[in-house]
Amino acid sequence: MKRTFIWLVAGCLSMAGCASVAPKQAAPAGPAEAQQATNEAASPPPGDTEKLPPVELNPRLLYQLLVGEVAAQRGDLEASARAYLQVAAATHDPRLARRAAQISVYAQDYRTALKAARLWVREEPTDLDAVQSLAALLIHEGHDEEALKQLQRLLALSPDGSAHGFMLVANILAREPDKQRALHLMEALVKPRRHDANAVFAYANLAYLVGQYDLALKQLDGLLAKQPGLPRVLVLKASVLRRMNRNDEAIATYRQAVDNAPRDASLRLGFARILVDEGRLPEARKQFHILGQQLPDNGDVIYAEALLALQAQEVDTAEQYLKRLLKLGQHSGAAAFALGQIAESRNQPEVALKWYRQVDADSDNYIDAAIRSSVIISHRQGAEQALEYLHQVEPQSADQELRLRLAEGEILRDAERYKEAMAVYDAALQEFPDNVELLYARAMTAENMNRIDLLERDLHAILKQDPDNVQALNALGYTLADRTKRYKEAYDYVKRAYKQRPDDPAIIDSMGWALYHLGRLPEAEKYLREALSKQFDDEIAAHLGEVLWKEDKKDAARKVWRDALKKEPASLPLKKVIQRFER
Repeated sequence: MKRTFIWLVAGCLSMAGCASVAPKQAAPAGPAEAQQATNEAASPPPGDTEKLPPVELNPRLLYQLLVGEVAAQRGDLEASARAYLQVAAATHDPRLARRAAQISVYAQDYRTALKAARLWVREEPTDLDAVQSLAALLIHEGHDEEALKQLQRLLALSPDGSAHGFMLVANILAREPDKQRALHLMEALVKPRRHDANAVFAYANLAYLVGQYDLALKQLDGLLAKQPGLPRVLVLKASVLRRMNRNDEAIATYRQAVDNAPRDASLRLGFARILVDEGRLPEARKQFHILGQQLPDNGDVIYAEALLALQAQEVDTAEQYLKRLLKLGQHSGAAAFALGQIAESRNQPEVALKWYRQVDADSDNYIDAAIRSSVIISHRQGAEQALEYLHQVEPQSADQELRLRLAEGEILRDAERYKEAMAVYDAALQEFPDNVELLYARAMTAENMNRIDLLERDLHAILKQDPDNVQALNALGYTLADRTKRYKEAYDYVKRAYKQRPDDPAIIDSMGWALYHLGRLPEAEKYLREALSKQFDDEIAAHLGEVLWKEDKKDAARKVWRDALKKEPASLPLKKVIQRFER
């Protein structure tokens, strides 16, 4: 048995053995990266492909190596790292030193990690990964003077010169919690190289990463004074300006970078995305149009053009982009779903269903497409067929299961099968206790059943979790005003919602309705007119007409109702209020 173990371990240490260290490209740059790189420490990574000479192991070292392997598999990472370090020190094998460093970082045993990293660098002094890891660990452990030496070595070893080396240094230092300490170390590196544009740029980048925006801006402006128009400097400056909420300057700066490098598609794409973030959609669309000419088969660009066309209500143009995506086989699920939405907006339910059914189960839009399909089926064939379809959909996550249950309850509510809807929500809340969406949906079902006590219970349960939940505050206030005589309490709830969303037409309507029941008619009229001007809604129109009637403005009330009926001739709220006052 012993001879078999020896053969296995010898094989591990030669070329691709189970006990050797992860390949160089997987080596960490610092504590955070080392931790990520050793996620699979309990199941050791494949070995190096470096042609290092085989290491002669005596029985004691073989035993230590096996201890390290078994300890890793059992999850005792500290013991594993110590064992690997012991063998590495005895054999001078850098692969084992790397392995020990990785495992000990994952175990958050940074003292052992530091010993292993020092050994690794001693055995491979020109290995960029080794120096990078040692520098990061030294900084983590507060050994600034020694860390500075390793950072200097990192700069000297960088294969692409100071540009690459300084960016490596900046990335290491950006992870340091003590931001001033990180900047102090970088400043010490940059000071003797203050005429090196790469050094100054890395210093500015670090200042940006640690939130020292004024310092970053000062360094970047100094660079631009010497070399105006450098795209990478302008892009970083634009990012700094955005963080300082100087958005107009940021966009002007980024535009200058794009103008200086008009063929750089990645640069233009970044600019277009910033324009979208800033809500400058027409400008963003121009940039995406140029990108579409530069990158005619790029799915991301085409999809962005489709979405921007939809936002501009150019549906036919958006449709062309989306169909092109399907031909290219890119963003297929999103494209099919968007085409289904377009078909629904055109009142083409069968066409919409065709598109929705093309959304694959692995698409992010799969559940959305399934729910929209069930709604269409419910309207065309009835709730039973819709529910049968919905029950065939296989959720891939708890979130998808929740959304399907919400859709099932909504279909039953629309069919006025309130008891069944309530049962669906009750069962779902057993699986997802205190879920706000389910509580709200059940509260609205209780309102349909005229069970105000149940509505209050669920809305108060939401407000207990989230006292500022606008939806619950508005629903509770409106219902108390509409269904009870607790008008002051109703107004207080609505007022809390209104303070958060003063431009929401539904909440403005609730304010008017609560004020109406408090007898404050002029104020009620003001709010209701504002709500109706922001969004036509037959119920808002019914409320406004009622307030006007009570103010003895009967002709104005009739006009509001008449105009609303032209838009919604089948409106039950309008018919009820007219019948009540005109009889």
